[in-house]
Amino acid sequence: MRRLILFDVDGTLIKRGDPDHLGAMDHGVHSVFPEAKDATVTSVDFDGKVDRLIATEILAQAGISLSAEDPALDRVFDLAGQYYRDRWAGKPGGHEDLLPGVAELVPKLAMDESFALGVLTGGSRGIVAVKLERLGLVESFPVGSFGNEVPNRPALVPLALERAAAYFGEVFEPEQVVIVGDTPADVNCAHVHGIPCLGVATGKYSEEAMRAVGADEVLPDLSAIPAVRELLLTIQYQKG
Repeated sequence: MRRLILFDVDGTLIKRGDPDHLGAMDHGVHSVFPEAKDATVTSVDFDGKVDRLIATEILAQAGISLSAEDPALDRVFDLAGQYYRDRWAGKPGGHEDLLPGVAELVPKLAMDESFALGVLTGGSRGIVAVKLERLGLVESFPVGSFGNEVPNRPALVPLALERAAAYFGEVFEPEQVVIVGDTPADVNCAHVHGIPCLGVATGKYSEEAMRAVGADEVLPDLSAIPAVRELLLTIQYQKG
């Protein structure tokens, strides 16, 4: 029985705070809503949130009230994704952005018959696709769910499971799934669906902080490859 491993991206696989990602968000919002030109993503607490919700909080700074489900936001993410792709066109991959262990771990797991891999990320599809391409990870993650597609993080899970079932040809029950992430939002997202969460202290939260919010197992990073693999096989949701 394979386990489906769903990785967060920013802060888990790659360093958080990508300035071009932030710039892409502002570009998309300002292009579609010019009246919000003085509002910026850097004034928003975007930790663990999906980009769709972040966009509404940027707009709120300008007095614009919009639901995260409003279809007007779709154009924001089309433009943000193109901006991000243009920013990286012709540049080297930026592999120094990968967090410890990721460059070795991910391809090994992708070749391991015990696992199926995907991403579950608050970042929008157009931006995350470029990140995975430029860092050489795109072939390892054939499925995913993205922050421009849903209004909140827990809603990413059903979408990822649906796509994984279609791609891999099997239904993954919650006990067969693991979410790997670096924020309390990742833990909550997993536990809402009865899924275990492997927390990593590669973002702004320490190992102690991740344990305190209920991560089922916690590692400092993903560099201890055999230990990570073993945890991914054995981790269970510790229902509190």
